[in-house]
Parts: sequence; structure tokens; C-alpha cells
Amino acid sequence: MNRRAPRSVARTPAPPGAKATPTSAVIRIAVLSDSGLFRSGLRRILEGYSSVVLVGEGSAPPVRTLVRSCSPHILLVDAQTPSALAMCGELRRNGTRPRVILASAEVDDAWVLQALKSGARGVLGKSATVETLLKAIRVVHEGEIWASKRVLALIVEDLAARGLGSQVEPSISSRLSQREQEIVRLAASGLSNREVASRLTIAEATVKAHLTHIFQKLLLRGRGQLAALYHQGLMTLTSKDQARLG
Repeated sequence: MNRRAPRSVARTPAPPGAKATPTSAVIRIAVLSDSGLFRSGLRRILEGYSSVVLVGEGSAPPVRTLVRSCSPHILLVDAQTPSALAMCGELRRNGTRPRVILASAEVDDAWVLQALKSGARGVLGKSATVETLLKAIRVVHEGEIWASKRVLALIVEDLAARGLGSQVEPSISSRLSQREQEIVRLAASGLSNREVASRLTIAEATVKAHLTHIFQKLLLRGRGQLAALYHQGLMTLTSKDQARLG
């Protein structure tokens, strides 16, 4: 099979009259697949939206070559690529910036769970719509996970089964301020940073800063572990706090 080298992709000018998106807000996308049809399909889709820009594409590993050539925020990887999960692990171990979304995946909760464990930040099934694709890109770019509620529940159960609860104390919420406890409750309920900010009438950047401090205080790696703590009853809010947050 012939392997194409990663290449940069020129941005198609926006249609006349289209509302311009600030450069700093544009999400940089790269696509990786050995299927020319897969790449061309995504190229045509992405070129129609000013909120994203396709900066590069490749047909084969090593993925770091593609990443270095175009510095994407999001890497859309064909889930049918045999080394897809290995590439996710490589990027996570190397601490590379792009967040991976696996596209055109089979609807299999066990496989999706394994993909997220390997380092993917989102998984899209073969039947995903363009609207779903764009929403997943935005959500993952904001630091969230894109997966079904069933899979997120499996993540929580998996963390609990591996003894996460034995590593913390029931009074762990006492380490958090009242505002941090509010954010924990809303974030663990599945709300995005934007939704939490709207609910509390604060800036989205403030929510992100609070979550960073919460993760540091509780020695957690992300929202999955935070949700596990909360839903397993390991973060007990006082009756006063529960009344105020309800």
C-alpha cells in the first residue's frame, strides 16, 4: 500500500457574507486515515465551517510527524486504522498537545471504553452526523470527553472497581471551598464548563481555574475520577450545602 506523507491543507475562503470567526477561536484540525475517501469526506465537511480549519492530513504513522508539521488542536483519526489505539497511547505518553477523536467507530461500548483508556478524548460512530462531529470537536477542544452516557457510567464503575474509594477519605469535600463544592456537584452531574458557568453566573475561565485547583487538591487526573468520587458517595456535602445547591 502506498503511503502518503503528511501534508498541510490550504484553507478554503469563507463564502461571501459569512460571519468571520476570530483567528484565536478557530480550532485547528488534522485528519489521519489510510482511506482517501475518509480524508476527502472530512475535508469537504470542515471546509464549510469558519469555526474550524483543516491544517493537515496524513495516511499513516508515525503520527508525531503529522503533529509536528501542522500543530493541530484536534486530531481526527479513522477508527478503522489498525494502530488507532496505539497512536492514542503514544500521544498521551509523549504529552503531545492534540486531543484525539476517533471517527467512524463501531458502536461497541467495551471498545470505546478501551479507546478512552488508551488516551482518546472522543469517539464518533459510523452514523454520526455533521452536527455531531462539530459538537464533538468543540466539546473535546474545551477539555471534555465525548462519549455516550453508558460509556461514561462504565468509566465511573471501572474507577470504583479499581479501588479508588480506598484511596480517599469520606470527608474529602472538607478540603474544598463552598464554591468548589458547587462546581464539583454540577460538573459531576455531566454539565460542561460552559453550562456550569451559566448556572453559577460566572465566567467559563473561572470554572476551568476552579477545576484545576480541585484536581490538584484531591490528587485527581480529571473529571472522570471526580465523577467517580462524587457518585460513589465519597464526597459528602453537609446538609446545609445540599440545601443550598439543590
